Amino acid sequence: MLKKYFLLKAFLFLSLISITVTAQDFRPPEWSYDKAIYEVNVRQYTEEGNFKAFEKHLPRLKELGADILWFMPIHPIGEKNRKGTLGSYYSVKDYKAVNPEFGTLDEFKSLVKMIHKWGCM
Repeated sequence: MLKKYFLLKAFLFLSLISITVTAQDFRPPEWSYDKAIYEVNVRQYTEEGNFKAFEKHLPRLKELGADILWFMPIHPIGEKNRKGTLGSYYSVKDYKAVNPEFGTLDEFKSLVKMIHKWGCM
């Protein structure tokens, strides 16, 4: 038992050493140096809380200077051990699907095309 405990501690220690990245090692991509990032929470952004309603706000976001739109998770939310009625975005039920409350995968793809058309990433 003691041997297994020691091996586990040694493995965890070596893992931490091997994956530790210092601030000096991290270099963001050059294209991002002068870009403003705007976080999008689809559920709360509009009264409707969906992709189509959000799309209407792209001109305003571009005018504000948003260059990169970073979406909160858009996947269906898990229901097991859910706190409250809405649940957490980070409790993902299916990483390959889109939350139907926000719209369809095709609507999201259309939104991404529109975002790129407006010159955002």
